[in-house]
Amino acid sequence: MARVFGDLELQYLKEVLDSGRLGWYHEENSMTTRLEEAFAKKVGAKFGITRNSCMTALAQAVAVSGAGTGYEVICDPIVHFGGVAALEFNAVPRFADVKYDTYLMDPDSVRANISDKTKALIVTNLWGLCAELDEIREICDEHDIFMIEDCAHNMGSYWKGEHAGTYGDLGCFSFQQGKHLPTGDGGMMVTDREDLYYKLYHEWAFGGESPAFMTLNFRMNEMTAAVGLAQLQRVDGYIEEYTQSLNILNEAIADCQWLRNRHVPEEAVQPGYIWTCTWEGDKHGLDYDRFKEVCQEIGLPVRFGFTGAPAYAFDIFKVTTAYRHPECPVRCPFYESDYRYHEGLCPVAEDLIPRLVASGVVEAPPDEVKKRADLLREVIKITERG
Repeated sequence: MARVFGDLELQYLKEVLDSGRLGWYHEENSMTTRLEEAFAKKVGAKFGITRNSCMTALAQAVAVSGAGTGYEVICDPIVHFGGVAALEFNAVPRFADVKYDTYLMDPDSVRANISDKTKALIVTNLWGLCAELDEIREICDEHDIFMIEDCAHNMGSYWKGEHAGTYGDLGCFSFQQGKHLPTGDGGMMVTDREDLYYKLYHEWAFGGESPAFMTLNFRMNEMTAAVGLAQLQRVDGYIEEYTQSLNILNEAIADCQWLRNRHVPEEAVQPGYIWTCTWEGDKHGLDYDRFKEVCQEIGLPVRFGFTGAPAYAFDIFKVTTAYRHPECPVRCPFYESDYRYHEGLCPVAEDLIPRLVASGVVEAPPDEVKKRADLLREVIKITERG
């Protein structure tokens, strides 16, 4: 269904305007409080904390994790957001590899990357699918690692019956315009830990003049929360349609031997967000460039290779341009380690990323998705003819 912004949103916005209080405030009837409570209930968490984006939520999660200068935060390398959040507090992103069939953090690689400097872990539940969150939680518990879930793509995602975001010490969701629940910009943190909830609200929400640890003000305003509260009541309808679209595209390549659908474990529930598959034509004597040309020629809107390389291949990590200083964080004098970013660090991700073929289904009308599915079938026929 198309995004709906209508009378319900206007009703809640009018309540805010009539109150005369447009900025964040934490009281029983404030819009931010109402949204926090409703969202937490929706995903099965005890507490919600509204934020102005998922990215700032991830950064604040690192702030409260205890990670910082001289410590490592384990991240996955397909997207860069976890690594950037670690850099915000001068922690060293340490990249664990992913599984080829799900594109998600590999618990075995997590174990291999734990060191005496590991303070936190950020697991990305990528494109609607949850990682193996129970096993990752067990690893974190065993080694006293603070677990953060990046759930930017994960309204309606479940692992073993539990919603994304509820395995970690903190789960971070995005309400940006292209996400399942859109408020333009915005986000939410969820937790079952009362101490974290209290800390996030009382250290820097302005509960005092100065925080006890380094963090920033990432609050959501009342008007954004008003839109979010209304959208929360519509989001199930959005997710149902996006999931139908995902299934239509999956079915379009079901019989193709050289485009591999993403594997969805039986323990997972994956809502539609971005449809992806893996190019394996090289294993069948087919040419990738020719496949790309055919897609372009017939007007199939797909993206190839995502970012083209793992996060650690980019200068913000590899050349440490984040601080405009050649030493921080991986050569920081407080970080005594020979860990460095190099080719071969995450071999599965390096092989997988160039093979990814993707097409977004959020906000795509059903007729458009069916057209894409027909074009996919046509592309397969033409490519196989050579």
